[in-house]
Amino acid sequence: MKACNGLLSIAAAALALVLAATRAEARGALGYDQEACVLKVGPDFLYFSGYQFAVSQRKFCEDVPEVGETTLVFDLAQDELRQMKLDFRITRDAGATPTEGAAADQSTVAYLPPETYPRGTFSFVQNFEEPGNFVGVVTADGPNGEHWVARYPFSVGGAPASMTPLILLALACVLAVGLYFASRPREKKAKKA
Repeated sequence: MKACNGLLSIAAAALALVLAATRAEARGALGYDQEACVLKVGPDFLYFSGYQFAVSQRKFCEDVPEVGETTLVFDLAQDELRQMKLDFRITRDAGATPTEGAAADQSTVAYLPPETYPRGTFSFVQNFEEPGNFVGVVTADGPNGEHWVARYPFSVGGAPASMTPLILLALACVLAVGLYFASRPREKKAKKA
C-alpha cells in the first residue's frame, strides 16, 4: 500500500509539473488568445504568426519548426500602434543579448527599420540557414515620447517549446515506474539445501 501511495504522490507531482510547464509555455512578451499568438508591446498588443510555405501551410507562433525561408506576419491590434514607428529585429540569443545600440547590431541577423503601418499589418521574410536560439524584438516609438520594447525568445529547427509538457510527463512516468520497482519488497531467495 505504501508503494501505491508513493506512486500516486509522484503522479500528482508529475501532473503539477505538466500544468506549470503548459502555463509557462509562452515566453517573453508572447502569449496566446484563442489560438492566436499575441505579442504585448507596452500596453498594446499585436498578433503574430509565422509560416514556412515550403514545408507546410500551417501557421506557428513560437518556435520555427525547420531551417529555411520563414515569413513572419504582424497585425496591429490597437490604432495607437498604427501611429507609432515600429522596427523589428532578430538577434542570436546569447543570454542577456542587448536589444538596442551597437551591441545589438553585432548579434542581429535580420532587421526591419522603423516605419509606421497605418493599415495595421506588416510582414517580414527571413531565411534561417542554421538551427539555433534567437530573440525577436519589436520596438515601438510614439509621437509623445513612448518607447516600448517587446522581446520573445524562440528556437529554429529544434524541439518546440510545446513539447516541454510531454517531455516532462514522460520523465515523470519513467521516474514513477523506477521508484515503484525500487520500493517493492524484494523476495528473499530460498536457500537450497
